[in-house]
Amino acid sequence: MLGQGCCRAVLARGPCAEVTRCSCGHIHLAVGPVTLRLEEDVLRALGHTLVEAIQQLEVPHEAEASEPAPAAHGAPTSGWKQ
Repeated sequence: MLGQGCCRAVLARGPCAEVTRCSCGHIHLAVGPVTLRLEEDVLRALGHTLVEAIQQLEVPHEAEASEPAPAAHGAPTSGWKQ
């Protein structure tokens, strides 16, 4: 539920997700029935992680098993940030 006086602007919309910015500063990532409220830096880190995952999908499965997973660019190194 939006707070009184809050309004959202659509930043991006696709067939399975929508990203909006609330006037109070939060970023909302909606994927199907699930909405995540994120800070901007967390959204950026998530984007880098998703790009890396997509790139890894292009690597043959045999090569994937022999190489360690790369660290996510821009992702926090001390656990999850909520």
